[in-house]
Amino acid sequence: MDLAAALVREGVLAPEAVSRALAAARDGDVASAALRLGICDEGALVRGLARAFECPGVDLSRSVLPGANLEVIAPDFCRERKVIPVTVGRSEIVLAMSDPDDLTLADEVRFVTGRKVLRHAAVALSIERALAGLAKARDTGQPAWRGAAAPALPDPTTGWAAIVKPGERTPPAVDLPDAPEKMELISASELVTPFQPPPQPPGPAPRRKLPEAPPPDPRAAEVPTVRLSGNAAGKVALVADDDREVLKLLSAVLTRLGCVVLEAQNGRQALEMARSARPDLVVLDAMMPGMHGFEVCRAIKGDRDLRAVPVILCSAIYRGTVGEDAQIAFGADAFVEKPFRVDDLTRVVKVALLGAGAAETPEERLMKADAERSWRAAAEALAAGKEVDAISWARAACQKDPRSAEAHYYLGHALSRQGQLYEAVAAYERAAELRPDVDAAHQCLAQTYERLGFQKSARESWARAIESCKDPARKKAMQARLMSLLGA
Repeated sequence: MDLAAALVREGVLAPEAVSRALAAARDGDVASAALRLGICDEGALVRGLARAFECPGVDLSRSVLPGANLEVIAPDFCRERKVIPVTVGRSEIVLAMSDPDDLTLADEVRFVTGRKVLRHAAVALSIERALAGLAKARDTGQPAWRGAAAPALPDPTTGWAAIVKPGERTPPAVDLPDAPEKMELISASELVTPFQPPPQPPGPAPRRKLPEAPPPDPRAAEVPTVRLSGNAAGKVALVADDDREVLKLLSAVLTRLGCVVLEAQNGRQALEMARSARPDLVVLDAMMPGMHGFEVCRAIKGDRDLRAVPVILCSAIYRGTVGEDAQIAFGADAFVEKPFRVDDLTRVVKVALLGAGAAETPEERLMKADAERSWRAAAEALAAGKEVDAISWARAACQKDPRSAEAHYYLGHALSRQGQLYEAVAAYERAAELRPDVDAAHQCLAQTYERLGFQKSARESWARAIESCKDPARKKAMQARLMSLLGA
């Protein structure tokens, strides 16, 4: 983005002021230069950045940031990347960024913190000043840093963020039906789980296009012969790892299940093969040369034709709670630590290829049933207007079964009614990731993004809601809403 042109277009800086700022700018950072030279105050610059990036902004000069925020993200990381955590919630983090369009950076923060990242625009110089202020506050034993124009707060340990919305014109009103109160929009007999192929129309199935065979490998005799037998007979699995020995192990496990196995040794090759072969399963090393497995996973889950393909990420570097974080941040269906236990790996692969019932233990089935009772109690509490009880029930359901879309959906409803919109966004997004075929979660997410001022994210969510909506009248209303946001 040409930020200088955007600030002129938005009426924040005059052309002659931009020329002066550009002459003094470091690395082309015209906003910071304008603030340093006193050409424009921070509030006006943040309003301009918010309109240019189509997301909320943060006026740090009017904000109070708790020192504990930098326990979530390391100060050195923040200084290097020009970001600062403004508020840190249970499942989300408001991140002030000099470049809110940097999705790779946002994904990295999401992965490190395990929280949904809500990207906000801020002036880079203000971020640097706030980080220095937080460091000084920590050295002097102060619990928080206050911007120069920040209000005095009754509790010195709390924070307050001066959020600036883009200030876009109000789009025309559209008569849009409310999202259904219940997540169960499709009867059980019609559901297609993420691990089953969608129903095919009558007629011969299209032939799968396989990539060209590589040159003969002198070690080919070591590779076991493919046998089309076993629970996963006939399914195609793509494995990608830059370690040849790991590739052999993964191939052996999948071959024993009856899969036809395709191998890739880097991320770019894996993505090309996935787009060409349309496999039934993809197993990726998280850290590969050229293109990380995380990036490949996000590209697959963002591809309309591939998003239903289950992806398993593997890593010897990231451990502990990384599994759930990877699912949230990149859409992975499962995460396996290295070195592998063959029985654990086999179980995860079976779940991905054949469904949870293929490898669920009796204890896991009991936990899922308990989670369902909890989210149904949350739904009943919402119907009775007891939002606090609904939050408690829904949180319990999410803890018992983190992959329950219903649990996250009802949690989003309850949080939204309580005005906890940032947490509601994280809950609705998780529900939409788990059940991308149900439009209700996408619709609620889009409406919540609108309320918060995330214009670009709102449009993207409306587009996904339209794509997944099966009711013609609701789809037409959603299309009208999207067109109004686009100014058409």
